[in-house]
Order: sequence, then structure tokens, then C-alpha cells
Amino acid sequence: MSYHRLYKRVSFTVAFLFFLIAMQGQSKAGSEADKIQEKVVKTIEVRQETQKKEDAWAGKKAELTARYRSLSYGNKHLEKVKKKTGQMLNSQKDLVDEAKRKIEESARIQEELQACLESIITRLEEFIKRDLPFLPEERSDRLALIKETLASPDRRAAEKYRRVMEALQIETGYGHTVEVYQDTVDLDSRPVLVDILRLGRLSLFCQTPDGKVVGHYDRAPKRWISLSSGYRRDINKAVEMARHERTIDLVRLPIGRIVP
Repeated sequence: MSYHRLYKRVSFTVAFLFFLIAMQGQSKAGSEADKIQEKVVKTIEVRQETQKKEDAWAGKKAELTARYRSLSYGNKHLEKVKKKTGQMLNSQKDLVDEAKRKIEESARIQEELQACLESIITRLEEFIKRDLPFLPEERSDRLALIKETLASPDRRAAEKYRRVMEALQIETGYGHTVEVYQDTVDLDSRPVLVDILRLGRLSLFCQTPDGKVVGHYDRAPKRWISLSSGYRRDINKAVEMARHERTIDLVRLPIGRIVP
């Protein structure tokens, strides 16, 4: 092998080595650049993803903030409503307690009123038994109706009180009024249809419809007794005046105990 050929071969080998070294350098440089580029891409992707998350969180935050404000306002409103409702409940409770107290008081008053009215009617019944025997059916029916009213739980206390007061007023009125009514009485122990003259609660007189027989009620024996014909004219006149058939005039009537 000649020196010249050897030189060329060596030169070629060296050049080839430099080429390989250059290629390796370029390869390494390209690899580094790729790595850097890859990192940059990843960084950008991470940044983009982070930005998306930040945007999403900002929207969520705004939504949560608005919801919080709404709930906070609603909570304050509910607190006011709760306070007002509590005051109303306390007021209603006071009203209920007052109503219960009034109901209990009313029930107590009604019980006392019931007992009082029953006592009044009992005494009135006893008084009527001892009183002159005028209008017996009317007075008896009135007492029976009042007793029925008092015994009825469906009747209001006001109605019971009214009926008892009306009975007392009627009975009181008998003491200062004069009237004539027709009834059958036992005159001298025999039934006779007569016109009865009531002079208040002072005395009872009677006469037959033809005016020929007269009599009076004697409190002591508790019976009707005929009177002598001497009383007939005055009793006839008194009956006519009570009926407004004669002008008012003085008459002489046997008031009190009559001695034959």
C-alpha cells in the first residue's frame, strides 16, 4: 500500500469520524430541543387546563356567592318571620288562656245562676200555693214551662233567666191589677160556673153569670163561700167596672174576715 493511498484512507476515516461526531451532536441537540419543546407544550397544556379550572371555579364561586347571598337574605327573612310568628303565637296563647278562663268562669256563673233560678222557682211555687187561688191553670202551666226550660241543657242561660224574670214580673203585676175571668169553682161545696173578680192579691169575689149569686174566697178555710144578697149590687158594679163597662165609682166590698 502506498503512502498516498494510506493518507487518503486515514483522511476519509477522520472525516467520517467527524461526520459521526457532528451527527451525534446534532442528534443530541435535537433531542434536547424536543424535550424542551415537549416541556413547553406540557406547560402550556397545564396552563390551559389550569385556566379552564380557574374559569370554572370563578363561575362556580360566583354562583355560590349569589346563592349564599340569597340564602343569607332568606335566612334573615325567616328569622323575622319566626320572631313575628313567635310573638303571634304568644299573643294567641294569651288569648286562648283568657278564653279558657272566661269559659271556666262562665261555666261557674251558669252553674250558680242555674242553682239560683231553680231556687227562685221553688220559692215562687211555694208562694203560689199559699197565694189566692186565681188563674190556677195559667200559673201552673207557666211554672211547668219554666221548669222544663231550666232542666233543658240545650237552652241558653239568658233564655232561662229571661223566663224566670218574666214569671216574677207577671206574679208581681198581679198584686196591683184588677181583672175578671170566668172559671168553675166549688161554691158552698158544689161546682158553679162564675165570673171571678180579682182585686190584686187582696181578695177574690165571684158572681154567677146572671149576677144573682155572689161569693168570695175565704183564706182561713181555703174555700169559696157565698155571700148574702146585700153584697150583690156592689159586687155586680165592681165586676162591670173591672170590665170597663161602667165608669169608676165607689163600691163597698167585704174585704177581710166576714162575720155572718
